Amino acid sequence: MRKDTETLLEHVLGAVMAPENDALTLATLLRNTVPEAPALAVIRALLAADRVILETFNGNSPGRVDALLARGLALTLADAADDLEVSRNTPNPIRLADLLL
Repeated sequence: MRKDTETLLEHVLGAVMAPENDALTLATLLRNTVPEAPALAVIRALLAADRVILETFNGNSPGRVDALLARGLALTLADAADDLEVSRNTPNPIRLADLLL
């Protein structure tokens, strides 16, 4: 794993697992802390966080809403990035700050 990918994963995992977290709080936190990150990299980090939680922290437990939160935000970002990609005519990657959350 590349160092930048690992660093982003650690950041996202910490954000996802923060106590009293919800989808809006998580989306706002990530948008404010890593706005220049490519949207695809954030989606990848969210899905990797989901996997880490499932494999390491008893993620199948009904009390593990953080894994579901990571997966849900990844899907929301993927939908938004896909819609933006279709409407844009530029080779530049979509950054997290480009997506309306």
